[in-house]
Amino acid sequence: MNEANGEEAVERVLQRLGVRVRDRRLIEQALTHSSVTAQGDSSGEDYESLEFLGDAALGLAVADYLLEQLPGRSPGEYSQMRAHCVNRRRLADVAEQLELGPAIRLGKGEEQSGGRNRPALLADCVEALIGAVYLDQGWETASAMVRRLFAGHFREALEQPLEWDYKSRLQQYCQGEQKGLPEFRVIREEGPDHRKEFEVEAVIESKALGRGVGSSKKEAEQNAARVALQAMGVGRE
Repeated sequence: MNEANGEEAVERVLQRLGVRVRDRRLIEQALTHSSVTAQGDSSGEDYESLEFLGDAALGLAVADYLLEQLPGRSPGEYSQMRAHCVNRRRLADVAEQLELGPAIRLGKGEEQSGGRNRPALLADCVEALIGAVYLDQGWETASAMVRRLFAGHFREALEQPLEWDYKSRLQQYCQGEQKGLPEFRVIREEGPDHRKEFEVEAVIESKALGRGVGSSKKEAEQNAARVALQAMGVGRE
């Protein structure tokens, strides 16, 4: 890729970001892979430090949005929704929206190995751009940009049904109440290998508080934990 084409690609990215940057060098750094600096083709830095900052800023922006839209949920619920919003696949989707690939500066080896289309590399650059905008424009602008870029993923996170981890929630509750961690005891296991049924008992401080049945130990433990939470008055349902 020649320099002129690279500049045009960067301009297109800036237009899609919808942000007027003061220090263009930050954007250039956010789009520079370590393979460029390693081969001595750049006097500047690569994107790794900005990626670190952008990852933190992105996490905060998502948490702020979720707390605003859905106050009063549990940490586990927020964590599940955040993971839906900002996993590597979502970041790569945003990179595609921004047409980021052509704007990234790569060393020859990374270019030849197809780095420009690698989802992980594209996701890293998205985080680095968030870090660059945060340094250049501050939190309000960076947060607004995140909300705009991830708007569709945010809506999906609010609408999707959550897969509840009752076992983790029970463990967290017991720790918070300074109780011993719950034990899960298999009290029944029957059926052929391809159609097993397990019954598990959740025991807290030597007291059985819930039983659950499932086709695997994990499923039975989740059901037992759900019943135990309900018995203690902290169940979701």
